[in-house]
Amino acid sequence: MGVGGTFDVVAGKVKRAPLWMQRAGMEWIFRVVQEPRRMWRRYLVTNSKFALMLGKAVLRRRFSQAKQAS
Repeated sequence: MGVGGTFDVVAGKVKRAPLWMQRAGMEWIFRVVQEPRRMWRRYLVTNSKFALMLGKAVLRRRFSQAKQAS
């Protein structure tokens, strides 16, 4: 479980996103806007890797279903 960011919030160094953003799962956007120099690379790299892995998995699944249907 990652708790690194929690320490900054509890210590009062970093503000939390508004409640509506937290509930919508968009707190990460608030963090990038709040600390762009520190956060942009983390989200750009990891989100890009995730999107690539997801795309590959979807394509593999579609092709395997197409082969089974033939």
